Amino acid sequence: MESRGPKSAARSVRPNPRDATLEAAASSRIEADSLLPAGGTLLVAVSGGADSIALLRFLVAERARVGRPESIAAAHVNHGVRGADADADAGFVRERATGWGVPYFEASLAASATSSEDALRRARYAALVSLAEQAGASRTAIAHTADDQAETVLFRMARGAGLRGLAGMRPKGRVLGLAVVRPFLDVTRAQVLDYLRRHDLPFREDATNASLEPARNRIRHDILPRLEAGVSAGVRKALLRQAALFREADEYLEVEARRHLEAALVERADGKITLAATRMLDYPKLLRTYVFRCAVQELNGAIRDFTTAHLDALLSLVTQSSGRSIDLPHGLVARREQGRIVLVRRFREPAGRQRPSNT
Repeated sequence: MESRGPKSAARSVRPNPRDATLEAAASSRIEADSLLPAGGTLLVAVSGGADSIALLRFLVAERARVGRPESIAAAHVNHGVRGADADADAGFVRERATGWGVPYFEASLAASATSSEDALRRARYAALVSLAEQAGASRTAIAHTADDQAETVLFRMARGAGLRGLAGMRPKGRVLGLAVVRPFLDVTRAQVLDYLRRHDLPFREDATNASLEPARNRIRHDILPRLEAGVSAGVRKALLRQAALFREADEYLEVEARRHLEAALVERADGKITLAATRMLDYPKLLRTYVFRCAVQELNGAIRDFTTAHLDALLSLVTQSSGRSIDLPHGLVARREQGRIVLVRRFREPAGRQRPSNT
């Protein structure tokens, strides 16, 4: 269903302060974190909703304003679970992109209404990886906003995430093999809607976003409003401040962990890292965890799917006797050999969750 932001009583020729704030916040984030490629193509993931339409329009306008060298392409993934509405979303995004002179790429998924949120998310990112390759794009822009960030932090907090999880989404990184950037992490949803209204831009409404069935929707429509009404009206800002603090601590610990990984390193070979157990024992538990994270990331390219249980199993090897081994996600195996901890990549598994298995 197509929607427009609420109309103002009178159109002003002066820039709206909140509109300028959206532009200023996004431009500042882009510059501070070097989010855009230096030339080449930036792919923009566009669902047709308010956030992604605002992002595509902003990036097109910003490129023209400052003369950026990169080209911009739009990508839409049709999940195939909403029938004619989903097809209408795709047609809407195609029309918007064409009207703005942006190359358009589309993928359709053979999903079903019973597919889980995680399965749909993985399929969407796999499709975006393919579309990025087709477009020749080195990075893909995702329209996550400050509101999404606050909801993510609260969701992870409720699930017992560690320091890295509580740091929230990063301005740039890799998600399921896709290099992503998030220019709108400092922009609120209200500012997005105001931006669309001021530029008279329509967007699509996904009726499923109003459902309280998915956990994230319950946080957005029920839990956060209750916290704002009953605890603090500034709970979203508080969550963002906490996420920034957690992110600063996480980044510091990662730098320290890489330094201590080198100090504990016995051997580094193709698909294999060997660490000195006695050296690891000298490190505080939190630092040991980060050293293991760095080692896993070096071997696997990512840390996703490694749960607290997996990391606790790795930590136990520091004090265990020889002969114990642990099977980890993505074909990784860790074992204790005398005074050493050996991590080996046997093979690469399809993405999926796996519990640690002790043998």
